[in-house]
Amino acid sequence: MTETEPTLSEDVDALRAELAETQARLKDAQGEMARLVRLAEADLQRRRPGEPSSVVASSVRRPPAKEVAARIAKFVHLYREAAAASPERAPVVPEQTMLDWLETSGLFDRHFYLSCNDDVANAGADPTRHYYNHGSEEGRLPGTL
Repeated sequence: MTETEPTLSEDVDALRAELAETQARLKDAQGEMARLVRLAEADLQRRRPGEPSSVVASSVRRPPAKEVAARIAKFVHLYREAAAASPERAPVVPEQTMLDWLETSGLFDRHFYLSCNDDVANAGADPTRHYYNHGSEEGRLPGTL
């Protein structure tokens, strides 16, 4: 071993520091996700059928659909990262709650998604579930906005 190569102890210390940093980022992401989920769940409780989401109306200034798609993809990524990092605990929120929120958020349009994605329509897949599990990461648009 040369003098410039790190020792095993130094490698372990570096990995521990990286793990601590990752855990801190994960804790921050879980906190932000929990906050957003509380807002969305409260909004779902208050809304009447057909009424637009007040959370969306107050927090989204109707950006282009590509920007909305990027935000949803980031949110889904954070959710999956949090779930993968803590497999011994239940997810912050069940996937079905995430799907329900996406469906009623005003950000996702089932008919638009199916009309623009023949492969999803031809497969008979649920458009919301497909978008959540695949389309958001593939950069497919959730609606026209």
